[in-house]
Amino acid sequence: MYGQEMRMDPKKQTQQPQKSWIKALTFGSTIATSIAGLVAGGYFLGAYLDPRWGTSPWLKIILMLAGLVLGGVYLVSVLMGLIKDKEGDE
Repeated sequence: MYGQEMRMDPKKQTQQPQKSWIKALTFGSTIATSIAGLVAGGYFLGAYLDPRWGTSPWLKIILMLAGLVLGGVYLVSVLMGLIKDKEGDE
């Protein structure tokens, strides 16, 4: 019986850090992808609208900055949710 408990404990200990590592990787990749997508979306929308409205390169720059700001807002909201989840676990 003592040998069985010793075999189960290391398994439980390795599962918890692995889950937190995977969760952190998921959050990091989601945030990075979202920020990159928003900035790229602003770039391509600006590249499409600038020649049509004759505002080159201003719309491209403004929309890229807007994508960066929206990405920052998303980053803060995700991190605040993560902090609330951490506080709820404790």
